[in-house]
Amino acid sequence: MKDNFIEIKNPDQKIYRIFRIKRFKQLMRSKKLVLVNPKKWDDPFENFFLKEGTIDPVSGQTVPLENLAAAWYGQCWTFEKESDALWRIYSPPKDGLRVSTTIKKLFSCIWDEKDKYRSLKYFIGKVSYTSRSEIEKIMENTSFENISFGGHNDKFAGLLCIKRKEFSHEKEIRLLVSDLDPQKGKNGCYRIPFDYQNILEDVCLDPRLSVDAYSALKNDFEKMGCKLPITQSELYKVSFKPIRLQMSV
Repeated sequence: MKDNFIEIKNPDQKIYRIFRIKRFKQLMRSKKLVLVNPKKWDDPFENFFLKEGTIDPVSGQTVPLENLAAAWYGQCWTFEKESDALWRIYSPPKDGLRVSTTIKKLFSCIWDEKDKYRSLKYFIGKVSYTSRSEIEKIMENTSFENISFGGHNDKFAGLLCIKRKEFSHEKEIRLLVSDLDPQKGKNGCYRIPFDYQNILEDVCLDPRLSVDAYSALKNDFEKMGCKLPITQSELYKVSFKPIRLQMSV
């Protein structure tokens, strides 16, 4: 399993993800975690190594790699426990929550010991951040043959863990699957069984929710059977004492 960790030193390190409340309720009901094809990610530099195809050395023509690109799925988590930016980016209408787990626990939900191709299919990797020019250099100096040599898929997964430095505040870690079976990735979504009660460690609701909204949502989750600790982020809570009229002598 550890051979499929990319730039990860401590598999017990905690990681986090912000879900929209609606999506998390769907996860609770279905007990399925949904990974998506990288083409659904916003950054146009995502999946850069497959977007442009490869050049046939004989004909000089560009050979599309759409089938290979379509076989990859991922989900982004973060090492950052709390930040104003993450709440505003991933919970813009103030309707989000943050969950936590560990790298090892998250990876265990996709790692299938019975799958003889498991070493080629399942990965988790720390994202590295670099400049646009460095990404362009990678594209210029890397061939499809070099990446695919040995047929191990780890180099493909590694390239999916590269982003531009403008996104470094996200401190991402990515859960990745490569599966050529089109039935398992309908409409660019790959669903895997997810026992959230045992994999996740807690639920933390958006810090911008009112006290009443927080209490109502906490009650909703408990009625749905959630036994995880449920709290609200204290990012914006303040408890300053009144300022003194004058300094004591």
